[in-house]
Amino acid sequence: MESMNDALRENIGYVDGHLREYLANDRLLLDRLYESVNYTLFSGGKRLRPLFCFLTGELFGVPRERLVSLACALEMIHTASLIMDDLPHMDGAEQRRGQPANHLVFGQDVAALASIGLLTRAYEVVLADPQLGPELKTAIVERLARAVGMSGMVGGQFADLYFDASESKAAALAFIHELKTASLFVASGVTAAMVGLAGEEDLAALATFARSFGVGFQILDDLSDRAEDGGDVESAANYVTIHGPEAARQAARDSLNRAREALDHFAGKNGKLLALCRLLGRDQWPESGSGEGSRA
Repeated sequence: MESMNDALRENIGYVDGHLREYLANDRLLLDRLYESVNYTLFSGGKRLRPLFCFLTGELFGVPRERLVSLACALEMIHTASLIMDDLPHMDGAEQRRGQPANHLVFGQDVAALASIGLLTRAYEVVLADPQLGPELKTAIVERLARAVGMSGMVGGQFADLYFDASESKAAALAFIHELKTASLFVASGVTAAMVGLAGEEDLAALATFARSFGVGFQILDDLSDRAEDGGDVESAANYVTIHGPEAARQAARDSLNRAREALDHFAGKNGKLLALCRLLGRDQWPESGSGEGSRA
């Protein structure tokens, strides 16, 4: 069996090929807009959310060929959020994945339009997919819109911008992480399960798993950023800067443990998802829960 690292690499090539098809430009006047889109979209992302989508689909016997429009839509949404987050009036980041942020290369106006264009194109590719029925398309787009909007990433970014670290630290941080990061992981799993006609119990277990994993993943990402910066950057409000690295590691372990427990609902067929989560969860992913045995 191929390793999860091999699966990640193969998945990147598969998803990138389809992304290039969905974002082919046949209008010369839009060249620079598409250059801006492609600059961030193909800047070295791991395509985790598409893989999350594919592996969830496997739980319900859905081949990835039937999920490809959804998977690419998820990556478009994720990339759109990165471009928007980096803008000066948002997080004001100057680099993304080791290269200048989109707005520093193409300007704030073009970057903002690229972000909006990716968001709307995401909905287009799902709605245009002939493999999905009309009712299913509507339900999926509604779920994606919720993950993006004020009850999802937009709300999380707003709270992040105006979060007062002196008030309700733990509750506010959990709220931000659940909306800004975990909401798209939840959408990645739940929408794939919807294509597989999953029942309510399955959907609830997946939502709990993806939400808990997304929060833990974000905390680990904060820890990684702090390690890369040598512990000198203290401006951003996150678990590490507010609670310290040890408490942050414990919070990550707690979130990942809740994710593992929820994934036990699919015991016996969750091996690939467990392998992905162990890889991404680094040394914090709990070893208990093998995925074998009777289903909870």
